[in-house]
Amino acid sequence: MSIWDQLKKRVEDVARDAQHAVDGLTATAHNLAAPRGLTPDEVARQQAWADALPHADLPAFVKARLGATARRELPWISTATPAEMLAQRSHGIEPVGTVTGNCWYHFGYSWSDGQYDGWHQAIDRLRLEATLLGANAVVDVQLHGQRGQNPTDMDYALSGTAVRVRGLPPSIEPALATVSALHFVRLLDDGAVPVGIAIGAHFDWYIAGAQSYASFAPYGQQGFRPGSGYGGGYGGLYGSGGAGNPWMNAELTDLSAFQQHVRRSALEHLRSDGQRLQASVLAHTQYAELFREEGGNEEPPRYLCRHIAIGTAVAYDRNLPPKASLTPTFSLADRQLEAPPTQP
Repeated sequence: MSIWDQLKKRVEDVARDAQHAVDGLTATAHNLAAPRGLTPDEVARQQAWADALPHADLPAFVKARLGATARRELPWISTATPAEMLAQRSHGIEPVGTVTGNCWYHFGYSWSDGQYDGWHQAIDRLRLEATLLGANAVVDVQLHGQRGQNPTDMDYALSGTAVRVRGLPPSIEPALATVSALHFVRLLDDGAVPVGIAIGAHFDWYIAGAQSYASFAPYGQQGFRPGSGYGGGYGGLYGSGGAGNPWMNAELTDLSAFQQHVRRSALEHLRSDGQRLQASVLAHTQYAELFREEGGNEEPPRYLCRHIAIGTAVAYDRNLPPKASLTPTFSLADRQLEAPPTQP
């Protein structure tokens, strides 16, 4: 066989192997994508969840797993770092296990109420798992939101580490905290006790040229004037209030004030949720979105803004001074530092 015949055979072999690989991948992908029926065990588990959730309960197989974890028959799982584990142990706090809460929620008439209800249903289910573990608190609670294909559907999911405090009996309603295990210990050291998670959410629509929020903002000086239109006319590129010429650099005061209105409303709801827990709130997680929707038939565009704030509610005695003292060592207001004298 000549060298050219050998090269031709090798090329044909490579092409044949490549075709076999493609055929194999195609068959595998088809098998993975093909729908399969649920097994009897999967159907039974789904039915158990459907029966338990409306009654604020958990299926029997979940209770069995949590009970085995509480009795140390199963290994516990913690989200704490080694340093946080050491800090917890030094304060008599020990992990019990990881707990989760989930709620797939549809909100129709009110995004604000839907956010509040969806998160709190997931929070209640996480607390229920912690209660069955005999925990006193859940630390490092992580919140995850996932939109569905329908924009009005959302999956609310939480996870955290359930812990026990040495010398305390199991809590009927374990405290929840979004702070880490290390920060949880530091709060306890200073006499602040995390008692739960507070949530505030608000959304609103703004139609350019039809309403003005600028008059409610401390910095809004140019509210909507009848006949002024939207950015100098409904065909403008920007919102009204301070941007009559789209080529100028200027604050859009109406949009600024509108977003400030939504943010303040969400924080007011957060404050009310903290009052429900009779605690103050460490509002460390805030998220805002602003969407523009074009108008039709020469109508002005409108804007949708939504803001959500989440934090750990803490209770403490305001009359007690902080245990940790702060000692200032250097201030920029001090006189200019002088170089130390040289040693002989």
